[in-house]
Amino acid sequence: MRAKVTVFLAFFVASSAFCAMDIEDVTFGFNDGYKSGKWAPLSVTVRSQNAPNPFIGELAVEVRNFYSDETIYRYATPLQLSKTDLKYKKLYIYCPKTAIRLFIQLVQTRRNDKEIEFINSEPSATQEISPPTPIKNKDYFVLVLAPSGDKLQKFVGKKQLDEDSTQGHIRYLPNSNAMPGQWIGYSAVDLMVIREVSLTERRISKQRQKALLEWIQRGGTLVVSGGSNFRYLKGSFVEQFLPVNLIHEETIDKVSPALQQFGLNTEDAISTFKSIHFESKPGCHTLLGTDEQIYIAKRNFGSGQIICLAFDYNAPPFSDLKVGETFWRWLLTTHGKSPRLFAEQYEPFRQHEEKIHKQFLSKMPTQIPLIKLLAIVLPIYLLSFGGFTLYFGKRGQSLQKRNISYWIGGLIFVFISVSAIGVARAVLPKKIETDRISILSIYPEQKNAHLQTYMSLRTTARNKISIALAQNTFIRPLRTESIAKPSQFFQGTPFQLQAVSLEPWSPSTYVQKTFFPLNTQQYRITLENAWRIIGEEATHLGTITLDSSVLWSLEPSSKTINKIPPDDDLDGTRKALAKILQQEGLLQYLLKSENALTVDKAQKRKVLIGWTSQLKQVSTIPLMPTNENVTANDETLVIMYLDEKDKGM
Repeated sequence: MRAKVTVFLAFFVASSAFCAMDIEDVTFGFNDGYKSGKWAPLSVTVRSQNAPNPFIGELAVEVRNFYSDETIYRYATPLQLSKTDLKYKKLYIYCPKTAIRLFIQLVQTRRNDKEIEFINSEPSATQEISPPTPIKNKDYFVLVLAPSGDKLQKFVGKKQLDEDSTQGHIRYLPNSNAMPGQWIGYSAVDLMVIREVSLTERRISKQRQKALLEWIQRGGTLVVSGGSNFRYLKGSFVEQFLPVNLIHEETIDKVSPALQQFGLNTEDAISTFKSIHFESKPGCHTLLGTDEQIYIAKRNFGSGQIICLAFDYNAPPFSDLKVGETFWRWLLTTHGKSPRLFAEQYEPFRQHEEKIHKQFLSKMPTQIPLIKLLAIVLPIYLLSFGGFTLYFGKRGQSLQKRNISYWIGGLIFVFISVSAIGVARAVLPKKIETDRISILSIYPEQKNAHLQTYMSLRTTARNKISIALAQNTFIRPLRTESIAKPSQFFQGTPFQLQAVSLEPWSPSTYVQKTFFPLNTQQYRITLENAWRIIGEEATHLGTITLDSSVLWSLEPSSKTINKIPPDDDLDGTRKALAKILQQEGLLQYLLKSENALTVDKAQKRKVLIGWTSQLKQVSTIPLMPTNENVTANDETLVIMYLDEKDKGM
């Protein structure tokens, strides 16, 4: 009998041990590779084993200050688990410019029409991680999708690339399924290398393809390796975007003088190699080649670039350690970052967000609805109060009566003041007033656009609300807010900014980013004070409509500019934003690339810039919805990238 009881207790204890909900695995960034001031993916694997009840709730992540342990931001995504289940979740986390730790928890919730209710105060499972030191902004963060045996880590991994002690940091993706599904996941990456991987939709989903292309448009650099990789590139989703046509694979039996700068010569034992014969497309820039063969080609893609190698850098003779080091040091230091990302080395010293926040604070108090009401009520009241005290406080009355009059008058003054504010809070609708300053980047070739909006929120009375955002909109505070009210971001359906405390006296300010489809041929977007810019040459176009057939027919005289955007004939908010962008050099990369050794006219980026306040008329643009309780004031700087396929080029 005693043996049976012992066996039963052992079975009960063992069963209880397997009745658990657990955060099984957490991966931050790319093998802990990330940059401060950038977004990073957070991958979490959650397992439930013989749980007594299904789990319905959230996977929540608190970004905490490493030293004070106070919460800075809170992110959440919906999570449902059956009694025995395994789920994989990915969130995108903004990494502030301070040391952080991440506190991850599973929280049971119940949703109603207005808010989310937390069922249990104690989380079902928790885990805490402390990310390592971030990669410096000036360093090269290289993400590689390649099979095992790749030698790029040996060539440049943590090696000094120039006199400024700039280093290369290599991180490998285990497979194509580890690629981010949103462009923001690549935020910290400078350059991505793809070699010997199938690039068909069967291997890489449409969503991951879209995320990669959008990241390139925002300044990323994609490098694809050639040689025997011809079979992977031909018919792939990237083929149509390459700077060259892939004709055929061939064997080169003699090292060209163009390649000898990397330490290759014709006397090497292995001097033959596989190569892809290229034919250039419009917009192709030959970085290295001869009249017969292009070895390295590049094209601009939005504010990013795509580089195609005719040879395989991982095969002889290019896989030789000395040759590989020389080649990749040259490629990274000359073309490893797009002009936009190269300029981000100055990001730690820029103060544009502080200045934009001050611009929102400069809004005159009389423009706040509650103060408008008080501005009307109080003068009337003060005149009445003055008359009251003048009449009852005249000298003919006794001192006692005058004192009573003053006390009664003072109490009435306080009562009416408090009542006016109380009535205003009860009677006036709790409207949200938002001021938005945006930069809209349009990419006609892909028929899409990126919107970056600096946003200020106020209400007529103090209120706590949740704001629905367009799907896949990534938002963060413009400044790190008070720790007493950390921002909460919900990445689900819909995306939300949750539990925002708003008031009339001081605005809450945020910056949000999103990609969305936009065909300029379907929507008439009118730009005021428009300029066409090629390198440092600017042509004033005045007021125009975004129609490529018209953009190049106007040929007024051009002038040389050294700051962008031009602030001629601007005033108000437009003038203020233009001054901030000029002072901080945020768009200076459009005029001149600092890291290009030689830039000819064909390589200069061609853009159209102008101003509009009518974006809400374009239905596809994901602005915060406006209704009777939401009013918006918009000013937008539009940047349209003109590729070589546009008329007139």
